[in-house]
Amino acid sequence: MYTADMTSSEWKLASNPFSCSLTHTIPVFGKAIFSRKAGGAEAFYLESQGKVVFPGSVAGAETLPPQWRNDLVPVPLGAFKVEAGNQPIKLTTAQIAPVVAQLTAGVNVMYSSQPVVSASSSSSIMRVVLNAKNFAAGFKSYQQCIADLIPYSFAQVARTSINYAEKPEGLTAAQKAELGKVARYIKADPNVVGVFVDGHSDNSGAPEANEALSKQEAEWVAAYLTEQGVAATKITTRWHGDKFVIADNKTAAGRAQNRRVTVRLEDEAAHKEFMKKEEEKRKADEKASAEKAAAESKMAATSAAASSSASSKARMTPEEISRMVERYDLKNPKR
Repeated sequence: MYTADMTSSEWKLASNPFSCSLTHTIPVFGKAIFSRKAGGAEAFYLESQGKVVFPGSVAGAETLPPQWRNDLVPVPLGAFKVEAGNQPIKLTTAQIAPVVAQLTAGVNVMYSSQPVVSASSSSSIMRVVLNAKNFAAGFKSYQQCIADLIPYSFAQVARTSINYAEKPEGLTAAQKAELGKVARYIKADPNVVGVFVDGHSDNSGAPEANEALSKQEAEWVAAYLTEQGVAATKITTRWHGDKFVIADNKTAAGRAQNRRVTVRLEDEAAHKEFMKKEEEKRKADEKASAEKAAAESKMAATSAAASSSASSKARMTPEEISRMVERYDLKNPKR
């Protein structure tokens, strides 16, 4: 049996805006962990340190009343599949609730393996106990951490699209609410190093008017993000008019989809990849420019040489002119 004694039993909270965990150290065996990440579901698992391996197959769980509570009998809490690796037991959201209820009530919970037969001894059962001491206070702090979590992940806000009307008069309340989520995430995640705001339009107006409209919308979005506390140095604002459509401009629904502002977040990995591609593009452009300049220079040199040769042939020396005049028969010009 692996368990923390009453004097050393602790449930420690670790928190940040994107994850919460409540960890209970079980000497020699490892840890029991409740955790939740932004945009994710509740999780609970036993984590082995590797010194002790929980036997495979199936484990059973039950309450383990304190010795001084003779009035309580063990209550079965179900059977659970044991997986290979350092996290042998993981519970679903539904399976977590009764465990939390028992620990909050001050009752220990015990996980037991199936009997295992070894060559050196008769069959034995491994038991791992979650000690309820200090759980209630720790779980209360854990719940408060969960309440404060940003309820969405990077993947959920990394690509946000805002559509606007044909004749917009500013950002709507719904648009501001959506952008508010993005701003909240950016401010909480130091790994977001870049924000690209791109304005697009449909093709219902003149090209100049379409570009001006997409510029106006992009600048409204960028300004609102700045108002919400996003550093202006992180924001790159661009506008493209009707150059990049995503739907058919022949229908009202298609034009509505094309009138949009996209907000794209870049974390450090994505930013490095973007900068790498930009550097490759820059070098390719420089190479193409150099090759074009060399070709133009060569062409100019060839043209100059040809012109010089033709000019040289056109010029005659005085001796050549004299001989030509001497051969010229004034009585018979054709000769």
